[in-house]
Amino acid sequence: MNIAVVGTGYVGLVTGTCFAEMGNHVVCVDIDKEKVEKMQNMVIPIYEPHLDVLFERNIKQKRLSFTTELEGAIKKADIVFLALPTPPGEDGSADLSYVTAVAEQIGPWIDRYKIIINKSTVPVGTAEIVWKAIKTNCSGEFDVVSNPEFLREGFAVDDFMKPDRVVIGTTSERARKVMSDLYAPFVRQGNPSYFMD
Repeated sequence: MNIAVVGTGYVGLVTGTCFAEMGNHVVCVDIDKEKVEKMQNMVIPIYEPHLDVLFERNIKQKRLSFTTELEGAIKKADIVFLALPTPPGEDGSADLSYVTAVAEQIGPWIDRYKIIINKSTVPVGTAEIVWKAIKTNCSGEFDVVSNPEFLREGFAVDDFMKPDRVVIGTTSERARKVMSDLYAPFVRQGNPSYFMD
């Protein structure tokens, strides 16, 4: 599958690299041009055990790439992960401004069915907010799915590659099928996928 990961922080970089390792073609998008240039030259911006080996291997095998060009990445992708910062606001609630800003931007570039996945740490109800933000500028078909991450620092690659569970929030049968196919290599060890609405 062709995957775009928007945001190359801890969650985004681990997500993109691990999906590339499973044979997907992944483009990671970030607005930080200097960071993107370093990653294009195989300089990994975070330390996480085993990530560097997967990172370098998948860049060399042309399954993992990096760009600042959001439009091209979205147009090419079948699946788009939003792995953006959600810092706490003054009242302690998650600031969704980065997530909604990207959601509003990508709408016009959805020219065929795509799945948009919230990978960021977000509150209940965010999928509907993201759906509305995309829909304001979009006439194409898409589903928004919640797929929270359960990564522990120092164990993130192992946690991703051998999850004890995969949680997926969707009411769409079409999205459910695609998500089942996407995560099939990770749940073959007998660990369950939980679909919620």
